[in-house]
Amino acid sequence: MTAGGVAMMSDIKSDLRRDLVMCCAWAVVWLFGHWLAHVPAMAIQRFVKDQARIPRQCGAYLRRLCRGQVFCLMALVGAGKLMFHWKSPEDFIFSFTWEHQMLFSMAAGHWIVSFWEDLQCRSFLAGGLDNKALPGVRDPAQLLLKGYSFHHAAAAVGYLALLHCQRISAVGTLGLLFELPVLLLNRRELLRLLWQRRWAERSAVTEHWRFVYIFFLTSRGGAFALYAYALAWWQQQLANLDTMETCLLHSMAIVFALLNYAYLSILDAWSRQDAAAAVLPELEEDMDFEKNLDLSGIDPEAPILREVDMEELASKEGLWLAIDGIVYDLTFFQKQHPGGADVLRSCAGRDATVEFQSCPASKLPLASICRYQVGPLRLQPKEYRIFEHKEEEQRMQRLLVALISSLVLASVVVMAFANQAVETRWIKESASYGELLLPASLLSTLMGVLSVLLPMRQKWHGSQCRAAGGWKAHAIAVLLVVNHLLLPAALQSSWPTETAPHGLELSSVALLLLEIILAPAMTPPVLPILLCLGSWYYRGVTASDCITPGVYIPWRKVMVFAINLVMLTRLAQTRPAAARHGLALSALYGGAVCGCVIFTSPDAAAFLVSPWQIAGLLVASATSLLAHCAVLDVAIQCSSRYATRWVAFFMALLSFCMVGLSSFRWLALLGLFHHLLDLARHNRVRMDQVAAAKRFQDLDWHVIGAQALWDSSKVSILGFIWRTTVCSLQHVITALIPNGLQVYACEVPVPNFGDNVAMGLAAQYVPPEARGKAKKPNFFVCNVGQIFEKCLEDMQHTMNTLVDVWDEFHEPKLPGLCANVVMVIPSSDQGLAKEINLSVWETGKDAFDWYVKSKGHKKALMLHTSGVLKTFGNLLASLEPKEAISYQDRCSSCARPIEAAQSGEVAPNVCGVCGQRAFRYNLF
Repeated sequence: MTAGGVAMMSDIKSDLRRDLVMCCAWAVVWLFGHWLAHVPAMAIQRFVKDQARIPRQCGAYLRRLCRGQVFCLMALVGAGKLMFHWKSPEDFIFSFTWEHQMLFSMAAGHWIVSFWEDLQCRSFLAGGLDNKALPGVRDPAQLLLKGYSFHHAAAAVGYLALLHCQRISAVGTLGLLFELPVLLLNRRELLRLLWQRRWAERSAVTEHWRFVYIFFLTSRGGAFALYAYALAWWQQQLANLDTMETCLLHSMAIVFALLNYAYLSILDAWSRQDAAAAVLPELEEDMDFEKNLDLSGIDPEAPILREVDMEELASKEGLWLAIDGIVYDLTFFQKQHPGGADVLRSCAGRDATVEFQSCPASKLPLASICRYQVGPLRLQPKEYRIFEHKEEEQRMQRLLVALISSLVLASVVVMAFANQAVETRWIKESASYGELLLPASLLSTLMGVLSVLLPMRQKWHGSQCRAAGGWKAHAIAVLLVVNHLLLPAALQSSWPTETAPHGLELSSVALLLLEIILAPAMTPPVLPILLCLGSWYYRGVTASDCITPGVYIPWRKVMVFAINLVMLTRLAQTRPAAARHGLALSALYGGAVCGCVIFTSPDAAAFLVSPWQIAGLLVASATSLLAHCAVLDVAIQCSSRYATRWVAFFMALLSFCMVGLSSFRWLALLGLFHHLLDLARHNRVRMDQVAAAKRFQDLDWHVIGAQALWDSSKVSILGFIWRTTVCSLQHVITALIPNGLQVYACEVPVPNFGDNVAMGLAAQYVPPEARGKAKKPNFFVCNVGQIFEKCLEDMQHTMNTLVDVWDEFHEPKLPGLCANVVMVIPSSDQGLAKEINLSVWETGKDAFDWYVKSKGHKKALMLHTSGVLKTFGNLLASLEPKEAISYQDRCSSCARPIEAAQSGEVAPNVCGVCGQRAFRYNLF
């Protein structure tokens, strides 16, 4: 190493030592602050000791909350101070003052101390969530501890890196702004633990979570929107960053975006739990229903209802059977069965609906058998239905999150390692295959060794992987070594002009092109290809350039890499055992190549003296192992085409993140997005064809899971756009149109019922005294009016009369009204508008008395009979049930339906199985 390189390394170590000292000093300050927080924590406990039951050993958690509030306030004030100086893109990226240094080191020290605090009070981290709040999670506190630990480590390392590079300060500033919703979340914990009476108010809970989501989307969603904007419009400034700073920017943005996306599920669980636990003020008197409830036999640990497939039903050792699509565990009920245990045993492990309906016991009330419910019987789907394939969607989501996270981590680490190797002159910036042979073989060797030591290969098809891989294992090992050689050469490839595609973009196009050639059943994507070629043309690449060495040599490199990766995934898909053993054998083949290179060129191993380069090589090998395992896992569990295409789309996205969308690069991005739409459309057509042939059960799970994840993602993204644009605009238009009128935009998408279905709007009014279970509906009045839709005058008259009637319903002393529902369908294929009015009363006498005295009803009759309404037709029906009405509620914890033991009685407010509260729905 030269004298300049030694001096540079010495300066780097000195700066790093200084940054570490500052962070450690702040960590000591925050530890002292944690100890000082004992004073307000004890004062709060004394103040509320008579108002709440404070859990034992809660002091450390209260100190964590108090200290966290102090940090949040300091971080937000500091972020506001730093953002006040933002005037140009250069201020976002290159500005770094002593204020940044102080605040960033403060944040790094905070996250270090937070890691220790979370370990001290891990049992409180769940925030009140039990083992049924999150699907598939038995211990939410342990899950949150792992998530918080990863977040704290990433945040601390990120701020240390920002302190070291002293650029892209906007990343750290926006990170401080992330604490905005944390202020309210800490407040929630304090209210939940200490002021339980205050936190039990429905209005307070609703208002709290409304502001939490507003702050969350404003601070964290706004930060990611700024990152996307910078990628599109600040490429000239971002191009001045070096490789390490670029990797830091993209890795922190992507990692924390994924963490925020995952954290939304926790926020949703907390909000649902708080809403279920809150009590409406007018429902507090319903507690009387619980006084006479028999609570014997309650099991607080009763499992939540879950889906059961036919295989599990048939394989259970106990007495499980299905009735009307619901699975019951009657193991402990068989001795109490009136017909004897033999009758139940004869139906065990199968659907017993026919036998159950043929016996008198089929009329038993739900309350007597709901404690034995396991959940719905999951039948094999016969067609694709959106939102009905949650298991496949969640499995695909987990698989893709692991794949993308591994690829992001590997990209950042390998790029940093390559940058370090270039700076130390181990390899050249545009190295040949021969110069890359030693690093590639070393990476392969260490990756193979780590694959033997680490357990990540064990999940590939369990016992099937125990068989020998055969020749395919050796082929995969060779392909892995070659992949480490071809990938850097492909990524370094670029075409001559400045704006021409570089290695990442070319590699993604080459991978997708290979899959198009290997999948002839799919319609050729003509438009995406034209868009991509058009982007290249406007960026200076013409047809005559294709025969020049500056174009076809880089293209040849990326095509060789693409062919190697496609062969690797194809072999892994055909035999998972070969993939497992191939990873281990890569150590053998990589070591052999490495030994040959060192034997022929002994000077090539001189770099191994530096501990930093050895450490970088080990980390790069570990992340490379993660990325290869993730790609091969997708190929094994799904298909090789699916794995290859996801790698291609990831490389394309990474390419556009690094160079932006200027110089007609947006055309290439549009072509790739259109190709993704074509793949989704082809996948949906394929599923519909298979369903029409009654072979839907033969589809692979990943085909269904990919479509379900794609559809739910589109609904989430486009729904958010709809709510933030049109739904917000409705308030503006309502304020501008005449008083007494309003427009309404539905906040959630509704099913498409077909072409000949008329859509409309419904409104409901429930008097305050009828909410909950105070009034039992026993009489229904249905009024259906039809109007020629072009007769606007009749529509206006009926709407005005409806307003008069609803004004009368708001009278506080109106007896007997339970609810009123109005549906208006403004148009239909028959050219008619329809109004349906359904009013619900306690008795027929209450309804009759109101109709006799109602001025609005008399006005409606006058308009109808006098001829003022020229096209109005009417149907009026009074309905009274012949049998007792069945009232059902549902448990807010185990999800079991709750019904009274006697038909016609109101459902109790407490679940008779697990003892938790019901949702307390209105009776109508």
